[in-house]
Amino acid sequence: MSEPGPFLRIEDLHKTYAGPRDKVEVLRGLNLSVERGESLAIVGASGVGKTTLLHIVGALERPTRGRVWVGGRELTTLDEGQRALFRNRQVGFVFQFHHLLPEFSALENVMMPALIARQPRGEARRRAEELLAAVGLTHRMEHRVGQLSGGEQQRVAVARALVLGPELVLADEPTGNLDEETGEKVAELLLRLNAERGVTTLVATHNERLAAALGRRVRLAGGRAHPVD
Repeated sequence: MSEPGPFLRIEDLHKTYAGPRDKVEVLRGLNLSVERGESLAIVGASGVGKTTLLHIVGALERPTRGRVWVGGRELTTLDEGQRALFRNRQVGFVFQFHHLLPEFSALENVMMPALIARQPRGEARRRAEELLAAVGLTHRMEHRVGQLSGGEQQRVAVARALVLGPELVLADEPTGNLDEETGEKVAELLLRLNAERGVTTLVATHNERLAAALGRRVRLAGGRAHPVD
């Protein structure tokens, strides 16, 4: 039975940072709803709070004020242990800089979250192999990170984000460090996986083509989310 209401619901979200002289208010009463399985682009100028929003939704940061529900669960009431479990089991992160472990192979990098979650090694390997095949890297599974191109590394990062079967994928400028052609391939991959696996996907991006290809767009400005036609 699915949860009532939208999969992601954000109400009156505020986030303020202490600057060297004054406080910096990044989010100012932001409201947003996202349905299960939806793909959403979050666009806006640098510094408007796109990354901050993803970090709050992914339980990496706490808001100054406001409430966030994911799958009917209110994140703002969870303690640190519960937040860590939520991040590890229900959220897949894809960052601009992939944060892969260079001493390990592509396969080992994708297996890592499953091993940390204490899944059986054989099951972790099977799942990682399946995902690397899905992102077109069967032939590169045993290669170390330094032997992969930038686009291949980012595809490994996408596979790693999905290995625990998350309900939510948060991608922060996933094509920002790639050339245009490679970026388009990674964008197509995110869209295909969203369509095939029904994973709710939020993408913060400056890439207008990627943003336009996603199911819906919102623009962050003045600390709030505004719909984009």
